[in-house]
Amino acid sequence: MINDKTVLVVIPARLGGYRFPDKPLKKIVGEPMIKWVWTNACGSKYADNVIIATPDDTIYQTGTGFGATVNMTKSKHRRGTERVHEVYTQLGSNADIIVNFQGDEPLVSSKWLDKAIEVLYEDSEASCVNLYKWMEYTESEKDQNEVKVVTDRNDYALYFSRNALPAKWLSDKIFKCKIEICVMPMWAEALEMFVKSECCYYEEIESVDMMRFVEYGKKVKMIECTDPVQSVDCQEDLLKAEKLILINKDV
Repeated sequence: MINDKTVLVVIPARLGGYRFPDKPLKKIVGEPMIKWVWTNACGSKYADNVIIATPDDTIYQTGTGFGATVNMTKSKHRRGTERVHEVYTQLGSNADIIVNFQGDEPLVSSKWLDKAIEVLYEDSEASCVNLYKWMEYTESEKDQNEVKVVTDRNDYALYFSRNALPAKWLSDKIFKCKIEICVMPMWAEALEMFVKSECCYYEEIESVDMMRFVEYGKKVKMIECTDPVQSVDCQEDLLKAEKLILINKDV
């Protein structure tokens, strides 16, 4: 709870993803990735409840095996936010802030989860908050697993894309891109709006949940995460994440 607002953290995870099948169960330093995410979420000082949401029995068995609360959900959801909403309704729709903490973000600490929750609570204009990190343009331009975001002068999202963003039109341009980190606290009314609204034109093209908020005119506040983090969308990402965890363990 943050002041008088209750906080539900939901970790959507499923098997069979086309980019990296079975990735929630892939081992990082001997533990399944989903456990790293759950452990970080449980460290939040604001979270009243942390639940893994999955349609897959294997994830259910793995999660309950290490002590997590796991709710089974429908398999038909197209967006992780829809799976988050299903758990929210299973619990009686009584949380004020719901966090979509995606199951492929094993390095986002409870500190940054709490920072995102604090910003949402304090920003009267934001419907949702999303973390981001900086990445060199040359690293990100060909990687469509990494979602790029451009923001206005007040750090509200203007557009998300899997393609290079902004465009490197002239060869002498040297700059960094903002890369989305999928830890997304939102107000309950914003979550309700998401599931009651139709999928939008650019959301469908980019396959990015946050575009639905942007296209319906809702403000998504972007917060820079300055810790070294690595989302996992392929085997190479998994190795990078493991290396970062091992480095942090040695510090």
